[in-house]
Amino acid sequence: MKLVCVLLVCSASTAAWADAEHDRIRNERSAANARLATQERECETRFIVAPCLDGARTENRATLSLLRQQELQLDEGQRRAIAEARRKAIAEKAEAQQARASESEAQPPRVRVRRDPQAVPTPSWREPDAHATRAASAAATGAGRASNEQLSGKKFDARARAVGDHRESVERRNAQRAARGKVAAPLPAAAGSSAPR
Repeated sequence: MKLVCVLLVCSASTAAWADAEHDRIRNERSAANARLATQERECETRFIVAPCLDGARTENRATLSLLRQQELQLDEGQRRAIAEARRKAIAEKAEAQQARASESEAQPPRVRVRRDPQAVPTPSWREPDAHATRAASAAATGAGRASNEQLSGKKFDARARAVGDHRESVERRNAQRAARGKVAAPLPAAAGSSAPR
């Protein structure tokens, strides 16, 4: 627990320092952009504008790149500090859980048993009829499964016959149409389509 408090104090001071650094970087970035705007206005008063603007922009890009690198390092340091604090908190929690588990292992579990002095039930493994009852229910389940399988097989065969009959009737009808010479006309072209006329 003391370690967590120390980490919180350290992280608070680190967070304050990081916020100050972010503010410094933000201020320097805005100052660099203001400096660029001033240099651009100054360059526009000169006779040769393009090389002056290129130099000012190159200088601004270098400054902004340096500030970006500093910001990335600062953010990476913050991420690492947060991750380290999280790892330490997880380790402390695991240690606390192990301590509680070792305490509970040291004490035997307490079991309360209520007994009715008049009726003491006999365990099912001692009853001779329990095995016979289980075997009979398993046999009934097996017989029920077999009858379900037979019923499903009959339904499948009936569907297969119906599909075959339908296929034969369609083939007969198509053969009769072909014998009469009746051919289906093509669909008309839709209005506004690009089909040839």
